[in-house]
Amino acid sequence: MEFKDFFSTLKKRISDGYDVPEFFHDLFAMITDVTEEEWGTPLDPATKKAKESSLRSYAKRTIPQKFAQKIVYRLSKENFIESLNSRPTDALELLADDFLAYDAETNKDNVAEKTADWFVEIIQNAAGFVPKSAMEQSKQQLAAADLKAKYGLYLLSEVGHNCPFPGCGRLLTKTNDGKTVDSYEVSLIDKKKAPEIQNLLALCPQCYATYFLDDTPKSCKELQEVKRLLVTHNGSVALLDNLPLEKGMVGVIKKVVKLKESDLVNASLDPKEIKQKLNPADNIALYTQVNMYVTTYFVRIREIMMSLDKRGDIEYDEIQDQMRAIYKRLKKAKKANMEIFNEIVDKIHRVSLQEDIYCQIIVSYFIQSCEVFDAITK
Repeated sequence: MEFKDFFSTLKKRISDGYDVPEFFHDLFAMITDVTEEEWGTPLDPATKKAKESSLRSYAKRTIPQKFAQKIVYRLSKENFIESLNSRPTDALELLADDFLAYDAETNKDNVAEKTADWFVEIIQNAAGFVPKSAMEQSKQQLAAADLKAKYGLYLLSEVGHNCPFPGCGRLLTKTNDGKTVDSYEVSLIDKKKAPEIQNLLALCPQCYATYFLDDTPKSCKELQEVKRLLVTHNGSVALLDNLPLEKGMVGVIKKVVKLKESDLVNASLDPKEIKQKLNPADNIALYTQVNMYVTTYFVRIREIMMSLDKRGDIEYDEIQDQMRAIYKRLKKAKKANMEIFNEIVDKIHRVSLQEDIYCQIIVSYFIQSCEVFDAITK
């Protein structure tokens, strides 16, 4: 189906009197969450007229490839179907009649689903994705089912039950009527290579279906980088799994959470030691973050630690030893400073279930107190 025919048919039935540019916005808001600033269309900031003329042109011809590529991985058939089904019944009946020429089984009850499928296909074609033959699709479905049976649970755990495709993040496990249902597929990353664990990713059904048609090197490289990061992180998690963390740490973090502005007044610290551990030139973001947390929280956290230690709620020496052991293991694995910082934060988060920001504050404390990171050697 041509986009111009698709657009004009929908405009005739559901535009509610919108002009072409207004309905263009409305239509794409139904199928994607991409904002106009991200569309990648040639907008003239000087005049609104120029922008509207571009949209009128697209409606008469087709969607520009750059535009389609910008939104193709951010489509939501579910949102489109829900929005279309909210229209009056008579409008859906007329729309179904209009589309009978494309599918004789179209009716008011299924026109939303069929229209959503056509719209997605139009956008995929405009993005340059070549449709696969029925034989190719069948072969892919069988291969995907086999890979899911073999590796699915591991890959689902690897991505933390969220679609790792850049910009997606959909949950891969959903709750339906009190039952947990997995909603994902296993995809090859590099389609020219063997289906080995290092070349596989769990993706949401939508990203999986889109990537199946996408043969661009850019998307492949993006997923290869995603896989590299996941492997690195999960390797660090396994590395630290058998290292304990004093359970009293949870009490420390809870007290840090409750600190108020008044508690921090006159308790700031000039963290002179930080530059001996972190070189701003290597990673200014990490240095600035740690420096800020140490400046603000170090004195009060030390008081909290000492107080809890005296009461017997924590073993401060044990916490110091544990933090040093965690750091040493990550350093021995040749992790960069940012990776070390993030993996220790993640370890504390997994044990304490406290928000990451408070775990970051605690790790920054131990950087200043010398358990994490060694002095820079000149």
